[in-house]
Parts: sequence; structure tokens; C-alpha cells
Amino acid sequence: MNGFDKILKTHGWRFPKGYPDMNDPKDKKKLFEIVNQILEVTDAEEGLGILKQKLDLPDEKYLRKNSKEYRVLVPRNQRSEFINKMDAIEGFEYDGSMSGSSIGGMRYKDARFLIKPEGLQGRNAPGLDNEDVLVNNVRKYIEEGAKNIIFKGENKNYTCSNVVGIKDVGLDVAGGKKADVIIEGENENYPISIKKLNAGFWESADRRYKSVLMNLLDKINDGDIDGLGLRPYLDVQGNEKKGIFVMYDTNTDKKISGVIVTDLPDKEETSIIFGSDNAVVIYGTYLDSSFKLEGENLIIKVGKILEDLDDVAEFNLEPVLNIRHDSTRQGQRGLRSIVEPEINVYKGGDKPTGNRIELSYNELIG
Repeated sequence: MNGFDKILKTHGWRFPKGYPDMNDPKDKKKLFEIVNQILEVTDAEEGLGILKQKLDLPDEKYLRKNSKEYRVLVPRNQRSEFINKMDAIEGFEYDGSMSGSSIGGMRYKDARFLIKPEGLQGRNAPGLDNEDVLVNNVRKYIEEGAKNIIFKGENKNYTCSNVVGIKDVGLDVAGGKKADVIIEGENENYPISIKKLNAGFWESADRRYKSVLMNLLDKINDGDIDGLGLRPYLDVQGNEKKGIFVMYDTNTDKKISGVIVTDLPDKEETSIIFGSDNAVVIYGTYLDSSFKLEGENLIIKVGKILEDLDDVAEFNLEPVLNIRHDSTRQGQRGLRSIVEPEINVYKGGDKPTGNRIELSYNELIG
């Protein structure tokens, strides 16, 4: 029995002749409605498919709770990292007050994705992540007599003197903190933000740059930005979504995928990268072989080390505001703000990749 025979057997009673008469507009409409119902993918299934493409997680880490909710199982100490990754995906929005998880979850249209810790996530659990390897080894070598920790980077070294311990503080982001760990010294503490070598963006910035985004919308509506317009967003079925718009080039009629703002004030760049706790940013993938005790000095091999904006500029990692489309952001007419490293947006060229345009920060806030 083919698909059409199954439709006739199950839904034939809904047609006056017992089958759809394709010359009858009413029958054709009813048939299309039935097919769409059969083929309809729920918001949860659609969101699940996107996450499986974007996140490096096996299928067994996605647990279906009901037709509108999935649980996403991640290492306990990577929950914040996965929240940031998911929040950067178009259509997904973080809800810290979502019930069912102490850290909240993500919304995708009418679906919910709860972020849950997998298994027992103590420091001795298997599958330790980057942060765990660092914390465990630092504690181990302090017990073996390490007094100083020297991060040996590709551009510079960073020394923590007279160390006595290390704390995992990655979930404490209150007030704009950026540190993942704090290395405790006898005389001072050393807040450190840990970045994997392939880290893709600085932060989700809807709150930080809401006024800039709203000014952009006002200027487009007022015709103050030459060649940039807004038109209604259409879903895959060609239906308008109320209050959601798409940016486009009024000269070519082509969609503009994003507005890039590069000249952010230094004060804001410092806050975005180093946070209110002035954390040093250290890139690297930690393995047991990354650590070597030499006398009282623990040497840790890492990648880039960023202590100030000069270090950031050396690697073309300056924060760039990217205002892009997200059809779930109704309060912002279908746009959202994220901050990415410059090298990710320009790929070493003079112009941003993709069909994106550049605008001045001062122009947008003026």
C-alpha cells in the first residue's frame, strides 16, 4: 500500500465521493491540509534537528520528555558553555527562569530544551572537560609542592605566584564576571577565563546592546540608512509572522544577513572580554601532558594569552557587534545581537563575509 492509498483508507470519508476530486477546489484544499498534518514537524522536532547539527553531542544526550520538551544532557561544568552555544543559534533563546532545571533552558518557538547535567558530575566522574583537567592537575601539583604556576603561551607567559589553591567559579556570572576559575595565591587571586582553541564568540548581547539595536530599527524606518530597508518575514509556507521583519538592500532587493559594528568603545570591549572581575583570557586544550612540574614551578602549555586590548588586537580578536536575524525575537522585530571576534566575521579580509554591511557605532547611537 503506497502513501496515497493509506490517505484514502484513513481519510476517504472526509470527501463527498470517498476520494479527493482534484478538479474540485474544496477537495484539493482538504487534501493539502491532510498531507500537511501528516508531514508536520513539531517545533520540538525541528529544534532538535538544528541542535544535532550545531552541537557535538551524540543522540543519546537528547531525551524526549513530551511533544514540546527535550532534555539536553551535558557535563555539569559545561552547562554554561552549552547555553552560550545554543543561545547563539538563530531561533533559540535562553530562559534562566525555566522550571525543571536549576540553570534554566532554551526556548525554540513553542518548544523547550532543558539543560541537565549528565550522570554523576563530580570532579572524579569520567569524561572530564577542559576545565576539569586544569583544576584537577593544578590541585594535584600543589599537593606535590608547586608554589608558582606559569602558563606558557604562544605570545607570552602568565605567572601566578605563591599559589595555595584553585576554585571553579564558572557558573558565577553575576555583575558581568568572566572568570571560569580563580587560582588562589597567598597575596592575591588570579581570575582566569578559559577558552578552547576554537571558541567562536564573545557573548550573546541582546541586553547589552538593546538600545543600539532599537536605534538601528528606528533609523531604518525613518529612511536614515541609505539602501537598507525592512520587509515582513515570511515562513516556509509564505505566511507573514506578525511583528517580525527582515533587513534587505533596497537597491538590489537582496536580503541583508547582518549589520556589523566594529568601532565599539574600548571600555565596552574590555567589559565584553575581561569582565567586571578583570579575568585573564587563556586559550588552550588541556591534557595531562600539558602540565610539567619543574622544582616549585608548574609549567602549563597553552595557546593565546590575553591580558589587555593590545593582546586582543594582536590576534584580530576585537569584539564585533553582529546584529542578525532571529525570527523568535518579537520584542526586537526579529533581530538579535551577538558579539564575535573580528577574525570570525572578516576571515582575514577587508569586508565582512556573507551579505552583511558595516555601520558605525556612533552613527547608530547618535
